[in-house]
Amino acid sequence: MKTNNLLLNFVNKDSHPRERGRYWATDIFPIIKGYLKPKDFFTHKEIDLQGARNIISGEAYESQWKEILEANKIDFKYGNEIKKEIKITDKIILVVKPDFETKNWVLETKYPTKPTNEIPEKWEYQLEAEFRATKKKVYLGIFEYPFNIKYLEYKPSEERWEFIKETLIKFDKKLQKIAE
Repeated sequence: MKTNNLLLNFVNKDSHPRERGRYWATDIFPIIKGYLKPKDFFTHKEIDLQGARNIISGEAYESQWKEILEANKIDFKYGNEIKKEIKITDKIILVVKPDFETKNWVLETKYPTKPTNEIPEKWEYQLEAEFRATKKKVYLGIFEYPFNIKYLEYKPSEERWEFIKETLIKFDKKLQKIAE
């Protein structure tokens, strides 16, 4: 089997089915920008080869960072240990899953294809949700090659949080109309 097929099979393995009223923090930006439309919400979109390579690279760096923290006996939680839910309305839940959480702060890691020294808009909404879910200082950890991690502190925004809630409520109403 070709390596490309292995990579594609790995990232396109079974995914969790989407549910109306249950949205992930990573859905917010695509919803805002119109990349994720109500009519396509329940359709599984295959990830292409470049996307697969990017995802696998980021996951490899994240896994290595976890090992480094463990080797240094840093007290932290990782992955599903820190999945949280924010009730937006009686029928809308925002699922938030930061990569790492310590007693005092949260770290969301990314391995962008282009270097950055600031937090891009595409990640601000996810970071805002992580702040609201944990009430802790939130950092964006940018992995760099050769192995390094750069920390960018996220500044919470009440306006951004209100916009996120309004966006999810409007999106959910559109989904309801499609379902009827």
